[in-house]
Amino acid sequence: MIRDWDEADVEAALEIYGSADVAQWLSPAIDRVDDLPAMKQVLTAWIEAQPNFVIPAGRWAVARQDTGEVVGGMLIRLLPPYEEDLEIGWQFKPSAWGYGYATEASRTLLTWAFGDGSVDEIFAVARPHNKRAIATAGRLGMEWVGETDKYYDLNLQVYRLRAADFKKKS
Repeated sequence: MIRDWDEADVEAALEIYGSADVAQWLSPAIDRVDDLPAMKQVLTAWIEAQPNFVIPAGRWAVARQDTGEVVGGMLIRLLPPYEEDLEIGWQFKPSAWGYGYATEASRTLLTWAFGDGSVDEIFAVARPHNKRAIATAGRLGMEWVGETDKYYDLNLQVYRLRAADFKKKS
C-alpha cells in the first residue's frame, strides 16, 4: 500500500535510505543517511513539503498490505534541469528486494498519476549498472529512450512510459 510518510516511520526509512546498497543508486547522487536524527530531519522535510507538491508529484511510503511494515519509498517529481518531465522513482530496503513490491507499487502510482488524463508520460532514470531498477522499468512496460547526463549530472539510462501505452497494458 502507498501512503504518506509519517514521523513514526523514521526507523523504517533509515533501513532504506541508510543502506549503502540503496544509496549507491540514488539520483541525485547523495550519501546514505547516517543515523536516526539525520533521517528524522529528511523525513520531516518530506512530510512538510508534501502538501506543496503539484499533483501528481510527491513522496510516499510503501507498506506491506498484510503487516503495515514500511518496505520502501516512492516518488514522482519533476526532473532537472528544466523541470518539464516527470520522473517516477522507487527505493526499497534490501530485505524487501525480489518480492515485486517496486513493480506493484509503481503500477498503483502510475495508475493514479495517469488517471485524470493530465499526464501524458512519465520517465524513470537509472544508473547503467542498476540491474534491479532497469528490470523494474521493463516490467512496467517502460521504453528505453537512451542514455544522458542531462539529469543530476550523472550518466543515466532513461526510460519512458506513455499514458496510452500504460492503459493498453493495464
